[in-house]
Amino acid sequence: MADQTEFDTMSYRVADNGVAFITIDVKDRSVNVLTPEMHRDVGKVAEKLARDESAKGAVIHSGKSSFMAGGDLNRIVGYYDMNRSPEEAYTQSRTYTESLRKLETCGKPVAVAINGTALGGGLELALACHYRVVTDDDQILLGLPEVTLGLLPGGGGTQRLPRLIGLKQAAELILSGRRISPAEALELGIVDQVVPGDDLLAAAEKWVLEEGSPEQPWDKRGFKVPGGSGLNDMTVGRLFQKLTVQVGVEYRHNYPAPIAILRCLFNGTTVSSMDAALRIETREFSALTRDPVARNMIRTMFINKGKAGRPDEAQQARNDKLKDSCQAAYISEGLSMARKGIKPTLIENAAFAAGLPKGPLAMVGEKALADAQVASHEDAPANAPDVEEIKQRLLLAQALAAAECWEQGLIEPVDADLASVLGWGFPSYTGGVMSYIDTMGLRTFNALCDRFAERGGASGRPSDWLRKRAAEGERIYPSMA
Repeated sequence: MADQTEFDTMSYRVADNGVAFITIDVKDRSVNVLTPEMHRDVGKVAEKLARDESAKGAVIHSGKSSFMAGGDLNRIVGYYDMNRSPEEAYTQSRTYTESLRKLETCGKPVAVAINGTALGGGLELALACHYRVVTDDDQILLGLPEVTLGLLPGGGGTQRLPRLIGLKQAAELILSGRRISPAEALELGIVDQVVPGDDLLAAAEKWVLEEGSPEQPWDKRGFKVPGGSGLNDMTVGRLFQKLTVQVGVEYRHNYPAPIAILRCLFNGTTVSSMDAALRIETREFSALTRDPVARNMIRTMFINKGKAGRPDEAQQARNDKLKDSCQAAYISEGLSMARKGIKPTLIENAAFAAGLPKGPLAMVGEKALADAQVASHEDAPANAPDVEEIKQRLLLAQALAAAECWEQGLIEPVDADLASVLGWGFPSYTGGVMSYIDTMGLRTFNALCDRFAERGGASGRPSDWLRKRAAEGERIYPSMA
């Protein structure tokens, strides 16, 4: 073998038979994750392969027990606090996409040997290769789970997958974030071969030497998306309508990622150039990285959940306390609005629209509900709140109660966020009761509390302690930029 060339996250060595073995090994990490260095290294390796006269093609494989776990979540969370412009976010989001494009257009066949789980950017790397071989092991998971992070696949996944298996099946996988086994991936046509672990590298190497084609199907003249594309196609048009309704019902328009995924899938597959399609995806992805929903969901559901561990008895008791306080405030706010003449159906529907699992009036006893219904038959107040204000008031009431528990030292923000999302279904797009406050900022939150108190809200005004923190410019969570 020739001498090995080392990059920050990869190594490159050409065997005597002309196959370049590219090993992914992110240093100081137990698993391979996408880092800015890897974003660049993929492009550097592609450029080296293209100009290396000794290399006939390449096999990409992992130097660790799994293939690649996806993105570095701490880094992704930090994007929001960078306050980047749309142009800056687009440029930053483009690096990995451009590197993968260099890989699939390098002019030499590239096979990938997937020895373990490949999620998110790991699977996107595999999709940019010309041939995919995976170990026959049901413990291996393949998928694009970015929607569960409030994001979409930003390394070409929304463009390569539908071009490989069709819009319908690609949409199902990407919108659900579902992980699949090697056997199902083979059946769908996502991978080309499933082999025993001992045969993995040999199978990939054999393809490069005997069959290897350096051109992706979508780069060939006359390529068409399997099953059709473009909304003028009746089947595709009906699919888009069905999925749009499905997304609206399931996510209640509170999560920007699913609808952005639909735009990527259906707009990106109407253009004939993969480069143009990738620009559509990058615009949508970069916009989501600037949105607080992705930051909130990742920070609470993945980073903080991972740090928190299993709560002990004392923590569980504090979490009961928090739940009781927040739910009491939630019910009180709902009843207060009903007693002032707001229709119960409007209040309950607003709660549903906010992403709450159960309306406040559905949680009270029959007598209290009957009293509220009698009051609601009176004339509605002249300054009756609209649905958006009702949604805010129902969320804010719970958040203010949580802030009071925080002030009393009963619970920390991390625990409050986890308990609220996992314990009683506070909407995950907010990140939890404390992230809800943190996203708008203490000053805005306090002002909103005052505004609703003046309009007769039941939740009351913020304490002097909260006002002091706001005046001093303090945050609930420190910046992760």
